[in-house]
Amino acid sequence: IFETVTFEAEVVRTRLREQAFLNAGIKIVLKDARPDAPESNKEVSLQYNGGIREFVNYQNTGKNALHEQVIYFDGKMEKADAAIAMQYTDSYSEVFLSFANNIRTPEGGMHETGFKSGLTRVINDYARKYNLLKEKDENLSGEDTREGLAAIISVKLPRASVFIFSLYEKSFMSRYERYVE
Repeated sequence: IFETVTFEAEVVRTRLREQAFLNAGIKIVLKDARPDAPESNKEVSLQYNGGIREFVNYQNTGKNALHEQVIYFDGKMEKADAAIAMQYTDSYSEVFLSFANNIRTPEGGMHETGFKSGLTRVINDYARKYNLLKEKDENLSGEDTREGLAAIISVKLPRASVFIFSLYEKSFMSRYERYVE
């Protein structure tokens, strides 16, 4: 079927690294048995006992964290689990990776939307309560609240079919938007 097969070890290594972060404590060993593989990449062991907390630290390599500890929280709703890890840096850009059932959701999803709107609401509420924003001031935008943020959100859902983007599935996922919000 394929004329040529090109194996890109870095693509495989990146995906397996994500899985090791998302499944705290699991050990994944990647062995590259190709004769032309660089010696430093022949065997790579990936294990992260800190899970997505370590994933945030990995994403922030070379950046200056504004607080030492990665913020982490998790919870359960019905048969779904959610875990979020985040840390602010002095960077201007945001790094936000979301996963559903260990599959990256680069287009976002209700879990990501709920988290982002919840974070913005909580920061604005805090700023108003402690007079950091005055009555006449506009609320901070979502972009403002996420500047310099590195965050990983992982949800484990009870149905593997949530990736079929039918109207029913979108309504199924919308229940979880409030959960992470």
